[in-house]
Amino acid sequence: MTTFDWIVLGGYLALLVGIGSWQRKRASGSAEDFFASGRRLPWYLAGTSMIAASFASDTPLFVSGLVREHGIWRNWLWWGNAISLILTVFFFSRLWRRSRVLTEVEITEVRYGGRSAAVLRGFKAVYWGLLFNAFATGAWSVTGLRKVFQSTLEMDPTAAIIACSLIACAYSVLSGYWGVVATDCFQFVLAIFGSLACAYYAVSAAGGWDAMLAQIPAAKLNFVPSMTQDSDPAVDNPMFTWFLSFVLVQWWAWKNTDGGGVLVQRMASCKNERHAVWATLWYQVFHTAVRGWPWIVVALASIVIVPDSALPVKVGTANAPDHEAAYAVIIRTVLPAGLRGLLVAWFLAEFMSSINSQTNWGSSLLVNDFYKRFLNPAATPARQVLAGRFATVVVMAGAMTTAFWTGDIAQSFELVLTGTAGIGVVVALRWLWWRVNVWTEAIALVLSPLATVFYAPVLKPILSVLGLPPDDRMVKLIAIVLVSVLPALAVTLLSAPDRDETLCAFYRRVRPPGPGWRRIAALCPEVTSDLSLWRILALWLGCVAAVYGLMYGVYALLFARAFGFAATALSLVLLAVIVRETGKDRGDDEAAIAKTM
Repeated sequence: MTTFDWIVLGGYLALLVGIGSWQRKRASGSAEDFFASGRRLPWYLAGTSMIAASFASDTPLFVSGLVREHGIWRNWLWWGNAISLILTVFFFSRLWRRSRVLTEVEITEVRYGGRSAAVLRGFKAVYWGLLFNAFATGAWSVTGLRKVFQSTLEMDPTAAIIACSLIACAYSVLSGYWGVVATDCFQFVLAIFGSLACAYYAVSAAGGWDAMLAQIPAAKLNFVPSMTQDSDPAVDNPMFTWFLSFVLVQWWAWKNTDGGGVLVQRMASCKNERHAVWATLWYQVFHTAVRGWPWIVVALASIVIVPDSALPVKVGTANAPDHEAAYAVIIRTVLPAGLRGLLVAWFLAEFMSSINSQTNWGSSLLVNDFYKRFLNPAATPARQVLAGRFATVVVMAGAMTTAFWTGDIAQSFELVLTGTAGIGVVVALRWLWWRVNVWTEAIALVLSPLATVFYAPVLKPILSVLGLPPDDRMVKLIAIVLVSVLPALAVTLLSAPDRDETLCAFYRRVRPPGPGWRRIAALCPEVTSDLSLWRILALWLGCVAAVYGLMYGVYALLFARAFGFAATALSLVLLAVIVRETGKDRGDDEAAIAKTM
């Protein structure tokens, strides 16, 4: 890092702090302002904030590790989740917006009734808001920044992480959700410029596009793994079977099957239903089909430029190279002065954006669903904001603690996917079937991580006795889902359903469609659902085809594969039709919501 690099870096950090201070007054009005921007965001700000929140200092490194070790196809680890996220666009985003909840945990007492629902809400607030959130933030964002600092800065990485975490925490405490959105949109522009610039210089250093591709094994350039490709020791089953586990099972078997997390917070902050749909659509198209390709290009160039011997050793191993650090090595060795500082500033910016998003989301659960619900129901708006700022500090402390013993971002991501596999089915069912009750969700929430922890010592030997391949990822996923969901459904049918008053109140507020609510709809003849499952199905499948078609189109144009222009053109036309069709839906739903509450 030259003096000019440090000047660029310092100037950018000062600008971020200025934006946070500028937004301080807007975030101090109420908890709804601090956690949901007063529900006044237009779709383009909310959607862009979703995009910025979904990649942080860890994400380019995460992609680099996948491509270097396995190939482009390995990105189906996160590409596959687009199927459920697109369902959120046309179905769950509407239901979340209609529910008028401030957090995803608050829906527990809207959907279920009684003391058990209150207890589950409080447990989930601490479980997701503090424990899970601290682990995810530390294992991904903080760990990613640590790897960047190890390869680009001459200061001690631990000290640098602590300093930047304190800056991000102070910024989030001051600005709240308004500051998160403001910096997300600003950093989105920088992220696009920085990733494209890094890709350009990396390819040039590798000798140009054609020369670079000529030095990369053909199997690593595949969009999907070949059915005849050998088994990968790191995957523990044939590559094509591994790929199928994501497109057939994983998309519906994970925590965020119905949106979840920071997406719910942004959907709740939108002006109305239509803005929530368009925000989620904009996020999904760019997130899945576009944003990852510059990172993939840098990862491919690093295969040529950066030998394994030039990489640091992965934390927790004796001599295994840390392939996730290759992106940071490219920044240090390839980029010119000034631009190098700007790229480090980008990583800092994305780190701060992610930290702000995660800590604000986590503190929203801790304040709205624990502090206000159980400790101080009469808390004034000012006291709620103060509690939110304190909770932000607590979450950040947990994240920093997690980061000190986590070294593999991809491994942590895989742990989250499998550990929440059984939860996704239940959180989707609660919107589709009136019979789901609080015990359904509670049992799945407990059994899913337990099934993951005890998979090797308990479930694996049982599967072997049954003649099933226990190391096959699809077999593992389905086993975890069955062990989690079947007991939950059994208890559901054996336990009493929620009271009709509770279910009718939920139906009047959310108006869920489908035969699963037919009994409750008969009790509420004055309310009719304006959502058609057939129309939602058509929009969902059409958008899945459009997003994956656009993703393939970009891939085909980059790597000279067949039908690149055709796939891109058809996908864009299909997306235009979808946008036009969703534009016909009612956007101003506030009056309808008010009548049902």
